[in-house]
Amino acid sequence: MPQLWTEKYRPRKVAEVVGNQDSVKAFLEWMKSWETGNPTKRAALLYGPAGVGKTSLVLAYGREYGYDVVEVNASDWRNEEKMRAVVGESSQYASLDGYSRKIILVDEVDGIAGREDAGGISALRKIINETRVPIVMVANNPWDQKLAPIREQSLMIEFRRLGKTAIIKRLKEICEREGIKVSDDVLSRLAERSEGDLRSAIMDLQAVATGKNTLTEKDLEVLGERNRVKQIFEALRYIFYAKSIRGARAAIEGLELEPQAIYTWILDNAPTQITEPDELAQAFDLLARADIYFARIEKLQMWRLMKYAIPVMTGGVAVARRTPPKGFQKFTFPHRIRLFQQYKNEREIRQSIAWKIASRLHLSSYKAGKEMLPYIGFIISHADKSKPRVAEYFEFTDGEVEYLKKTYGGVEEKKDVIKEVKAKKPVKRSRGKS
Repeated sequence: MPQLWTEKYRPRKVAEVVGNQDSVKAFLEWMKSWETGNPTKRAALLYGPAGVGKTSLVLAYGREYGYDVVEVNASDWRNEEKMRAVVGESSQYASLDGYSRKIILVDEVDGIAGREDAGGISALRKIINETRVPIVMVANNPWDQKLAPIREQSLMIEFRRLGKTAIIKRLKEICEREGIKVSDDVLSRLAERSEGDLRSAIMDLQAVATGKNTLTEKDLEVLGERNRVKQIFEALRYIFYAKSIRGARAAIEGLELEPQAIYTWILDNAPTQITEPDELAQAFDLLARADIYFARIEKLQMWRLMKYAIPVMTGGVAVARRTPPKGFQKFTFPHRIRLFQQYKNEREIRQSIAWKIASRLHLSSYKAGKEMLPYIGFIISHADKSKPRVAEYFEFTDGEVEYLKKTYGGVEEKKDVIKEVKAKKPVKRSRGKS
């Protein structure tokens, strides 16, 4: 697959950044204050929706004015030790050429605002106070309360969704450079569909225009409406056909899915997209390694491993696939995710019941669901009243009572529960006030 157009046509100069000219001007003035030795703020926080040019502006400025841009993804560095080791060290020293023309770019800074962070925000605040080089942070949503300390230290620069005219102009420039004939109506539809996200518009354009000399409205029918399922299908196409790790890694940028969910999509679709046994074996080996990283991340909260898991599951699979399949192979919805969605409501009802039992009987939710729920379900399913007193005691809703009767009221279920009740000893209530 050819290079991603989002990377191929990323701005090389500040003048090429599309839209948000007031925001661009504010950033340039801030950088000028650094160059004159009197910065108004030691950090800038560029915020706004995805695909509007925040990161592209910083990279373009560095390339045009000779700055070494040190990129750090904040979601990969969630604790104080790592934040200070990577960002802090870079903020104190010059570039390799001996000059201090360096910009530290902390992408997805809102990714360090979760409960699992161990001092990441505090460390970043100290680094900003001590930095000798500009620090630029990028975020989609900067208003999390935990980000308040660094908001106060930073110049806040808002980026808004791009206008339709600006997106059409950029798409037209790309089509001209690619030698593609296209009408303004087609470009207008692509711009409308992107909802102000230039990156999405360019990815859509490449998806429908690759291998064509002329683009018509009929070609847009394959895109359908933008939603998460459509977006992941597009991302999978780029991952499995990418020629480099960087290209495959870039395919999931801006995708509104957790990395583990993306992993499941790749895993389930690999057998149909990779037809050669040795290539498929290599891909599964790499996916197994990524799965190990995810397991360690979840168990030990070692978020730094995310920087290994994502390239392995995307770029590794792309590199493993060397032989294209014979004919088009469609992508399918993962069986595991389909089952999870199918039983999501049931799980939520059961968890709600377990929580109410645990609250009344002073048990853990796990113990209430595992040991007490079958007894209570059996009692309720055999009661004469539509809502027995035991249900009123636990404050079960009508829907929860109906679930218990349905689950424990059948003939076969009754036999299983009776056996379980006879086999178990009564559960002792823990001490405490009722």
